[in-house]
Amino acid sequence: MAGKHPIHIHPVRPLYRIAATGLGASMWLFLMIRAKKDGPALLGWKHPWDH
Repeated sequence: MAGKHPIHIHPVRPLYRIAATGLGASMWLFLMIRAKKDGPALLGWKHPWDH
């Protein structure tokens, strides 16, 4: 059994790789938009009820 590993990992299908990349990018876009809008209130720099 020299040089032969018993576990074989199959390559990822392109559809799953593209879908994962797209969902990850949309998640980070959503987080950055929310941070831009709600960031100061979250960090305590501005109160949400002050307009």
